[in-house]
Amino acid sequence: MRKPDIPAAVAEAMIVLLALGLAFAAGAAGWVAGHATAGSSRTVTVEAGAASPTSPATAVDPQVAAGAHIFVQFACAQCHGEQGRGGVSPDVPALTSIGKALSPTRLRSIIDHGLGESANPTKPYMPVWGEVISQTQVTDLIAYLRAGLPSVPTAVPPPIPIGQGAAVEGSVLYVRYGCINCHGANGLGGVPNPLSPDKSIPPLSGPGFRHDFPTDKAIYDVIRSGSVIGRAPIVSMPHWGGIIPNSQLAALIAYLKTLR
Repeated sequence: MRKPDIPAAVAEAMIVLLALGLAFAAGAAGWVAGHATAGSSRTVTVEAGAASPTSPATAVDPQVAAGAHIFVQFACAQCHGEQGRGGVSPDVPALTSIGKALSPTRLRSIIDHGLGESANPTKPYMPVWGEVISQTQVTDLIAYLRAGLPSVPTAVPPPIPIGQGAAVEGSVLYVRYGCINCHGANGLGGVPNPLSPDKSIPPLSGPGFRHDFPTDKAIYDVIRSGSVIGRAPIVSMPHWGGIIPNSQLAALIAYLKTLR
């Protein structure tokens, strides 16, 4: 007996359904294989990432770390070299051996009262820090010196900008050389210096400063020679002449001239 003919439209529909079924089956198989592969990849990634927290950063004694940052903040590194290794001036000693050779009492006395040839502006003079640095800070600084001035992460002077203009360079040098610690942000002054004639460390801005130092040469001369006006506890400005290069002195002056 002859089978009835299947209409062409129905045949086409059956072929389409069959093709879709095969495509779905292939897609499902691919999804399963890909999902399994992705799962294994994630497992490897998680395991690799989980290993990093097991490597803690090297711990630094908090007091020694504080001393390292103070060493940078108060520009000790600019005269004694980074980590006290010297090499800046033949008149300024390295501190790598002195820190352990001198007693804490002697170190404190030098930091508080200064040291050097205060009457000779051609020689570096360590400033009197007693009225500026707290006793806690001095203790931390001594701990750093006695520990051998180890490297401490981020306890480094700020980098000097290059190619951004003299005033920008000078603004960083103002911090790098510790001027900000005594003369204040933006040269506004105000740090107490009770036994000095002015009773405070003078500003490096404003009409009074411009009256006393009306030219670049006048500013240049006082930075080079310092202003040692007495003995401790009077805070005195160090002699920077043998420390700060002339090009950086010019940049500092350019910055000071931008202030109010």
